[in-house]
Amino acid sequence: MSSNDSSRFRRPAPLFDSVAEAIPGEPDPATSADLAHDSARALLDGVFHSSDPEVVARVVALAADDGLTDLSALWSGAPATSLPGALWRLYVLHTWAAQGGDEVVRRYRAGSRTVPGLRYLSGFAEPPEVEQVQRTMDDILRGAFTGDLALALRRAGAVATIVAHGTAHLADDAADGAAGDERTRQAERLLRTGEELTAAGHHAEAGRLD
Repeated sequence: MSSNDSSRFRRPAPLFDSVAEAIPGEPDPATSADLAHDSARALLDGVFHSSDPEVVARVVALAADDGLTDLSALWSGAPATSLPGALWRLYVLHTWAAQGGDEVVRRYRAGSRTVPGLRYLSGFAEPPEVEQVQRTMDDILRGAFTGDLALALRRAGAVATIVAHGTAHLADDAADGAAGDERTRQAERLLRTGEELTAAGHHAEAGRLD
């Protein structure tokens, strides 16, 4: 393994001891569901009860700093209306906005005309710009840990739904048939993500997001 590979696959420093203790390395499939819930709850509770702004900043930047390496195998397979499943989808959407802001803005603008009512919930400026979108996604993710989890999930669901509609419009306008088909598949996945985040938000509001 090269030096670059070893740095890529390093185990990141945990945010909280309780999170690290919930991840023994290679999880047994029989216990992975419990580990997913325990680690997500430990992370959420650890940040919510912390008054240190650096801790919050680290959670917002967790995916960018490769801090989801250990958690992804657990969280990505969790049901959408569970805490780990909801946080995973929120982080994936946040990471996409951070890394592909131009494309997110393009698709959002194309979709906002179709579902104008969701624009207010998303909190994006009109028309959105890349830096503003990325700041708003930071705010949504930060709010999930420090404020109203249900609202944060519903806002993220609105973003994904608007972008899904925009992706579908761009698929219809694509000159290349293969590219259009791929965008249609992307639109379907984004719409499903939006629906899942919205459902998770309702579960959180009802106190049923475990």
